[in-house]
Amino acid sequence: MNDSVTCKICGMKCSDGRQVGTNDVMEYDCSRCGNYSITQEAATNLEAAATNKQDRAKVAAYLRERTLRGDSRIRILSQQSPNRAFDTPVTTVDEIVRDRFPRTISERLDRALKNLYRLSAQLGDRIWLDPSMDCPVVFAEHKDSFEFIVNALQEAGWIRIDPVQGTTETVLTARGLNRIAELERTVTGKDSRQAFVAMWFDRNLDKAWEDGFRKACDGLGYKSLRMDLKEHNEKICDAIIAEIRKSRFLVADFTGHRGGVYFEAGYALGLGIPVIWTCRENELNQTHFDTRQYNHVVWRDEQDLCEKLKRRIEATITI
Repeated sequence: MNDSVTCKICGMKCSDGRQVGTNDVMEYDCSRCGNYSITQEAATNLEAAATNKQDRAKVAAYLRERTLRGDSRIRILSQQSPNRAFDTPVTTVDEIVRDRFPRTISERLDRALKNLYRLSAQLGDRIWLDPSMDCPVVFAEHKDSFEFIVNALQEAGWIRIDPVQGTTETVLTARGLNRIAELERTVTGKDSRQAFVAMWFDRNLDKAWEDGFRKACDGLGYKSLRMDLKEHNEKICDAIIAEIRKSRFLVADFTGHRGGVYFEAGYALGLGIPVIWTCRENELNQTHFDTRQYNHVVWRDEQDLCEKLKRRIEATITI
């Protein structure tokens, strides 16, 4: 550990910190907050504004969850730049505090339980939590809220705890594992990292997939899915329905005007899953009148598609 490297979020010593490209961006690997990068302007603003401890704790929890989930490293900006495309997921402190920290105690408990599950390799594993380091794991702002949340998880029957010399030994119970299974079965909301792309599977659109749809979604930390590229043993219609249900949002591209794209977009809308509508500009006028009312991302080429789709995702889908 380099003793001169200090986390910009929690102020503790980091296991690693390094410059990215220019002096403007630094990457940090913090044992408490997880892995992230931050621009110099955002770091300066964070220090100058003396962001309160509760807000910093919320940022730390969000970053730790992303790290435990295996998401790509996110970059913290001072403010969003709608006209600029990034190769990595980006956010701001204000967005995290406002939109990405659990809003209710039930959501906080569910997400805390998921984090504990991610820390356990197999059934019956003991998970050692240090309140001074692991408040972010359970979305706690301080040690008192850490104790409250851990006790609430135990009262729900989801974990068993045993305080031991300043740390907390935690084991997930059968009821807790059943709760995890229940959450995974119904993951059609904010916890999903999958982006379903409904499009024409024509070779002429292969570059649009690779350099447009896939690059935009994956660059923002989502896992893009195109059904003809997924291995499965089910009937294709059943597999499509199952994957749409598991997705955070659906991108529906109407280039080629395939009936399946209309069906998949409608199915997602019926489930309350956000749909982002796209179409190549020379075919927009051919879209069906029932869907023409929606605000489409109209694209010329792969680069134009990637940049516009990224901005639309960032504007309408919270990470």
